[in-house]
Amino acid sequence: MEFQSPIISGSDPTVTSRLNLPSRRMKFSLEKSSNMMGAVSLASPNRHSMSLMSDDLSHTIFEGDPTFTRIGVGLQRKTLDETRVDLTINNLSRKKHNEELMSILLEEEVPGVENVLELFESFLETFQSYGAEHQVFNQCAEYESRSGEQVTALSRLIQMAPQGHSKLAQAKELEQELRFERDTWRLVASLYQDRLNSEFQDSEMESEEIWTGLDDATSEDDLVKQLYDKNATIRQAQLVVDWLEQRAADVYHDSHYSQVEFYGDAVAGWENTLHSLISKKRGFNTENVEQNLVTQMDPDAPNREQSRRLHPLDKEDEMRLLRSVFARLRCGQLDEAQQLCFRAGQPFRAAILEGWKLFHDPNMKSRTDVANTKESPSGNPYRDIWKMMTWKECDNDQLSLEERSILALLCGHIKALLPACHSWEDHLWAHLRAMIDHSVEKELRRCVNYKRQLQILPDEYWNQQLTIESIFSTLAASRDKTLVAQGRDQYRIIQRYLIMDDVDGLLEEMSSWLNKGDSWSVHLRPHMLRLMAHLALFFRRIGRGSCDDLIGSILEAYVLQLVNLGRTDLAAVYVGQLPLPEDQIHLYAQCLVIVEEQQENCDDAQRRRLLSLAHQVGLDVNAIAKQVVISLCDQGSKVQHVDDASLQVATSAEDERRIRSLSWLLMEPSMRSQLLIQANTLMRGYLLRRQIEAVKLTLQLIPPDTISVLSELWESRTGLTDLPAEVEAATREYLCIQAYIDALDAFQEWFTRFHHSKPKKTETSVQQQRGGASAQLSFTENLLKEQHLKQHQVEVLRWQAAVDSLTQTAIDKLYNVLLFPDGGWMADNVAFEDEDTPRQQQQQLLRQTCIPHAALLLCNVLTSTHRYSQCLELANVITSEQQSIYKVCSAEQLAQVTKHLRQAYVRLLDVGESS
Repeated sequence: MEFQSPIISGSDPTVTSRLNLPSRRMKFSLEKSSNMMGAVSLASPNRHSMSLMSDDLSHTIFEGDPTFTRIGVGLQRKTLDETRVDLTINNLSRKKHNEELMSILLEEEVPGVENVLELFESFLETFQSYGAEHQVFNQCAEYESRSGEQVTALSRLIQMAPQGHSKLAQAKELEQELRFERDTWRLVASLYQDRLNSEFQDSEMESEEIWTGLDDATSEDDLVKQLYDKNATIRQAQLVVDWLEQRAADVYHDSHYSQVEFYGDAVAGWENTLHSLISKKRGFNTENVEQNLVTQMDPDAPNREQSRRLHPLDKEDEMRLLRSVFARLRCGQLDEAQQLCFRAGQPFRAAILEGWKLFHDPNMKSRTDVANTKESPSGNPYRDIWKMMTWKECDNDQLSLEERSILALLCGHIKALLPACHSWEDHLWAHLRAMIDHSVEKELRRCVNYKRQLQILPDEYWNQQLTIESIFSTLAASRDKTLVAQGRDQYRIIQRYLIMDDVDGLLEEMSSWLNKGDSWSVHLRPHMLRLMAHLALFFRRIGRGSCDDLIGSILEAYVLQLVNLGRTDLAAVYVGQLPLPEDQIHLYAQCLVIVEEQQENCDDAQRRRLLSLAHQVGLDVNAIAKQVVISLCDQGSKVQHVDDASLQVATSAEDERRIRSLSWLLMEPSMRSQLLIQANTLMRGYLLRRQIEAVKLTLQLIPPDTISVLSELWESRTGLTDLPAEVEAATREYLCIQAYIDALDAFQEWFTRFHHSKPKKTETSVQQQRGGASAQLSFTENLLKEQHLKQHQVEVLRWQAAVDSLTQTAIDKLYNVLLFPDGGWMADNVAFEDEDTPRQQQQQLLRQTCIPHAALLLCNVLTSTHRYSQCLELANVITSEQQSIYKVCSAEQLAQVTKHLRQAYVRLLDVGESS
């Protein structure tokens, strides 16, 4: 029984099969059919007809098809015509629908990009749905599936759109990017399922131990299967080969599936050459017959008769056939390649493709069945001879490049195979095939007891000492600039690290991409960041990511990208994946700050939703809200101080934004303490800059029941009535600021009523009313005058009563500032360890500014209302050691107060003398 990783053993088998992963019992590198590695059987358009091909290759594969018309034969077309009518109607309807769809899509700046952005939500849903450890590969399969769906949709869009449309260039780039992402997830699932499974098996045995107990009756096929079971390097190299072939098959399917590779009405090779030779032999008109053609039709005739050639049309068909055969082999579709050869009338080429197969005779094993029936052997018992001859043919310059490439692929001749490779993936595939072929051949010749002397392969074959590391070094050092540039592509770099199983190196590389330039967003597109983030999470889940700092930096970049894309609702889950709580708080607060800055009107409902999402994933919501407010309310390292307390500075839009940001601390009652602390910080700065209206807006935002809520929460939590020192100090500071603003409002209301609202006495002279005709007032005029005087007296009395009330209110409010209990206004009544904090420095500046200002305002009120005796009482308060107001006043401020008091004393003396 094989041991499996718990991560693998618990996976859903239906999803695991969708990963297209080969079984532990793997076949030799070249021995796979079109369905190996889950490769979709991508038959040519007439594959169904190929399956009807009879053993007699001289008969047409289309024989018996009533809709097929042989050249020169006029058969009935009714069935085809009727079918064509139905197809035309369907095509018109489909065409109209596609045109409507295209008109909508082409209105977008980049067609299809909005649908592709849904992948961010899809990946988050998948990440949360497969959260268990044993579901990690189900998760990878879903990532691949979601990416593949978008690739299919974009490919369909590109095919429907008019060729050369200006907006399709970016759509094609996006489609290629998503294709890379899909293929990367496929590679991750394939390799790491095998690697994790290997970790739970017995440690890898030495090569000699692999073959212990095997005798000469064991076939090549069985030996290679066991080699794959025991040698992880070869097995994983084969996984990469299968991945590269499936990737090529996907591209081939999308670009060539609708094209007919070969067409004809009979299975006959070189039909034009054959027709010319038969015409010449029968004495037909040979004026139009090509000259200097081969004289025989056997497969070796073109090489044997080097001075002669095939018909040009046959030569063209042959090149097309060879290119298609190589393309099918590049896709890992051997059966389809052989069918193409049969279809083109060249069965000898299909036979050539059989020569490399490992020999396996099931009859050589001990049998237990009673009937003792014999089974047919498979493979080539003389594979060494075939391989030697194929190797020589690869060096034959008379053969075309395509034909030599096909042979080189089958015999492991890397030098002859590379000229047919054009992309980075092609070169990697070619080198890995050669490495696997060399390793398998070496083990077979060392461990299998053949009953004859094997053909000796050239030294060039054995000198091909390839490893995964050397292959990538060779690709990086290539003289082909295009190949080197492709190898520097970020997706291919990720794939290279995955193949080499260098997880730490991959994380370091991806993290380095974030630090290039002034902004990582310039160098990394959103979809690349999504892949990087989910790869980092995948490695951490399977226990391969050893550096949390690198994973954290990648997640941070991805989260910020989500916010910039307007998908802040997705950020909380990824922030919750950071290992340290302080990092979680910092990053999510940074996201909320961006949201607040980007949106002019971020309402409370949105704030509450974003904090609720953070709470659902276990983030510290209170600390996050506090950090958001600190960031948004930052007024700089040094707050500007305005000495003139009589000035009032207007409130700016930035100030209003800072004030609104305090709403983050209104979401929960438990945040009220931080609300007071941050609001006080903000208001101290505004008071120092004399932005009184901003202070009032801040006070309006704080709920009136804040202090009672704080007391109730603390008492319910601890049973104590005394608040913590920090909260107590914040509460006292809040009351100080409120007292000062109330005093300013009271003074302003008194000042307006006293100086601008006093009723004015208006007298109209009799001379003015009569035009100066008489100096005597009539009875009516005297009556009217008396009514005006009475009304004026009533208004004056009403005004005086209001002034008296406002005067007393203003005096009380201003005294509340001057006589603030327990140490004075803006003075803490609790001791702190650090007595020189910025807060305390600001409080001292405010005492030096606001207390003298309140004293001057009070002097103004008292002297204006002729309350001179109270001015003397104010003098006693200022000079009292208990309040020590004089200590916070400058010499200039004391001179102003003394001037007011002196005037009051003089007036008081004058009143006393007169009385």
